[in-house]
Amino acid sequence: MLVASFYRILIFAWQSFWRNIWLSVATITIIILAVFSVNFLIVVKAITDMATEVVKNKVDVSVYFRPDTTESQVLEVKTYLSSLTQVKEINYVSQADALEAFRQKHQQDITIIQSLEELKDNPIGATLQIKAKNLDDYKSIVEVLDNSKYKDLIADKNFDDNQVYIAKIKNFSDNVGKIGLITAGVFILVALLIVFNTIRVAIYTHRQEINVMKLVGATNWFIRAPFLVEAIFYALIACFISILLLYPILNLIQPYLNSFFLTEEFSIINYFNGNFWQIFGLELLSVIFLNIISSSIAMRKYLRA
Repeated sequence: MLVASFYRILIFAWQSFWRNIWLSVATITIIILAVFSVNFLIVVKAITDMATEVVKNKVDVSVYFRPDTTESQVLEVKTYLSSLTQVKEINYVSQADALEAFRQKHQQDITIIQSLEELKDNPIGATLQIKAKNLDDYKSIVEVLDNSKYKDLIADKNFDDNQVYIAKIKNFSDNVGKIGLITAGVFILVALLIVFNTIRVAIYTHRQEINVMKLVGATNWFIRAPFLVEAIFYALIACFISILLLYPILNLIQPYLNSFFLTEEFSIINYFNGNFWQIFGLELLSVIFLNIISSSIAMRKYLRA
């Protein structure tokens, strides 16, 4: 008996779906756009997280010492900085190595090379290249140096340039996230309204059948269940189509990501594959829940029994 009732509910819901096919298509399209907006946020988050990780691995603070600073003093500063919890690693570049790197960088500039040859002493000081554990730690490391007894030994630091670069990435990520969140919210709201009106139209279309059901003693649950199932149909079909459309788009943007990050280690497709059930499962459950809520409100208003 229970199986037969469930079967009738499915048939009734499927018939309602096809009877108002254009309205069903419009509803599914809006839900697809809402899901796509959410997936866009996920893509942006994955990309910005990867960009932040790349910056974290490549950005460092170079501390340039005065030429008259001795090697022992530089190594003392290195030991001091190594004791900080924010510091991940420190690379020491001696005066000789720094001078050689400077020569290589300007080897095409004859004037600079000739000027170096005329100098008796090495005009380039030693350098400490500092990598922090987190991007936010660079500022505190620089502050520690500026307030230490070693500040007079330091000629310059390149933190300001890196700080601007880091801030731009974070600002871009925040702005894109806000825009995506607003867009997703608009599509979700529109989807709820569309589902509400679709169920309302379905109830109106089946008003004669509903009256007959009431006359023969059908329960409220049996009358309402097909419309809830129809709302679930919208969620299932929309999420399935969203998945089918999303992966070709991910394939299109992957080469651009490889070019941007200069590596093939980050794959947005693998990211979605690795988090498939967490992403799409949660999206499906959320869409089903929202559709059921919207449908329930429509039924409460138009199926008073």
